[in-house]
Amino acid sequence: MSTRRNFIGQSGAGLLSALLPLAVFSQSQPESSSHAQPGSEGLIVNDDEGEAVRMRDGSAIVRIKVARSNGAGSIAALSEVFQPGDTLPVHKHLNEDEIIFIHKGKGLFTLGEQQHPIGEGSVVFIPKGVWHGFHNNGAESIDMRFCYSPAGFEGFFREVGTAAGQPFVQKTMEERRAIAKKWGMIYK
Repeated sequence: MSTRRNFIGQSGAGLLSALLPLAVFSQSQPESSSHAQPGSEGLIVNDDEGEAVRMRDGSAIVRIKVARSNGAGSIAALSEVFQPGDTLPVHKHLNEDEIIFIHKGKGLFTLGEQQHPIGEGSVVFIPKGVWHGFHNNGAESIDMRFCYSPAGFEGFFREVGTAAGQPFVQKTMEERRAIAKKWGMIYK
């Protein structure tokens, strides 16, 4: 029984430490909130802040919230909105674990060989090497927050997307696959 309690306690603490930054991202903060310098006591990134990268057809925005570039080494946190009908192709990461938190919306998530309904408040843990993807089959957008451990995979979004404010350059699927392979991701 003691071993089970230790496991549950350690698992819960690990999940809580991964999700706490997500709670900070989903709340509006007053404009006067202070931002810590990278490498100091921490970092606060408000909902509309973060490095914006345009994806897919140029209308989708990924916001890189916490990354190696702003002082994180062990975890990266990002946000993205998927419009009705949008699909994240099934893929797997060879180097990172991923946690996805569904802030708003509903969809169908592929994890391994099974599909699962997801909705507001759903949390998905994807160990490295596990196939996953999802489809927004609902009537509203899916607003999600996601984390990678270790940090570094956020570089994929910078390379496959276009920095906000720049003319959008859409990549072909062949180009996306080559970039993904470079970052340790494989599409099914």
